Amino acid sequence: MRVALLTNGLGFGGAERIVEALADDLRAAGDAVEVWATTRGGPIADGLRSRGHAVHILGIRSALDLRVVRGLREHERRFRPDLVHSHLAVSDIASALAGSGPVRLSTVHNPGFEVRGPKRWLWQRALPRLDAVCAVSRAAARQLRLPARVLRPSLVDLDTPSLPRVEARVRLGLDTAAPLVLAVGRLTHVKGFDVLAAAVPRLRTPGVQVAIIGEGPDRDQLDLNLLGPHPDAAQLIAAADVLALPSRSEGFPQVPLHAMAVQVPVVATAVGGTPEVVVDGVTGRLVPSEQPEALAAALDDLLQHPAQAREMGQAGRDRLRQEGLTRSAMVSAYRALYRELC
Repeated sequence: MRVALLTNGLGFGGAERIVEALADDLRAAGDAVEVWATTRGGPIADGLRSRGHAVHILGIRSALDLRVVRGLREHERRFRPDLVHSHLAVSDIASALAGSGPVRLSTVHNPGFEVRGPKRWLWQRALPRLDAVCAVSRAAARQLRLPARVLRPSLVDLDTPSLPRVEARVRLGLDTAAPLVLAVGRLTHVKGFDVLAAAVPRLRTPGVQVAIIGEGPDRDQLDLNLLGPHPDAAQLIAAADVLALPSRSEGFPQVPLHAMAVQVPVVATAVGGTPEVVVDGVTGRLVPSEQPEALAAALDDLLQHPAQAREMGQAGRDRLRQEGLTRSAMVSAYRALYRELC
């Protein structure tokens, strides 16, 4: 099968990581694959090219830049894909405008956050023009105004050995003995790291350290230990005693899946698809968003009860296996869907 994976840009992000995984694993399974970005390249584009993938950047400036339609059609005539799989709103709009030709599939990652204003109006009219729409969670599907299949993505490989806790902390330059709350993500308002910063003074666990792996526009506004971006962030989660996910909106977050894979319990806000990942009282704690007091209390509870935290960590890993929340299961499900649609 010939598959074009279309996204907005190829910097570090959850949707972009899923595109990267699909590109690698579809090709390994024997499919012909190209990766197209409507707007910009980035480190994921560089990594894909270094592994021999064809990556093309269309270089548009907005969702209303009609050059993207011409560019997309040119690449479709050249590559002749059986299916174009778009991710994120601008790519969905471009695919819908390109019209007839290959089968067109969208994966919607976070409809509560992806777009606002006129772009959202365009997006809502673009999605019904595609052949099929997937949502990453039941919560995401409920927010759409059209039928959508739920296909839960995961980048977790349970066969990959986890990094020893001390080694992960050394790589991050952190105290190897002190209790550690770790967060991972792009430093933007939607990720709620300002709420985590407000929770830090309320923590009562002696000697606790709180750190974030990630980069983004809110860096200068956060009074926290910011560790910068790390390409191997998923492995470095093993450094944590507890993972914090204080987001204001999520589709189906990947970071807690990585924490569960290395048996780290999660304290997360009960937003979007997060309750479909974190089971309250079983694999971690769920708290309301925008409440630093509740976030701090839940973090302290797990930090001060390490036996309970270990049980939740193990339960998280067990849940990944039982629910099929793995990278191999995701790729197999998408390949089956591609064949069905084509």
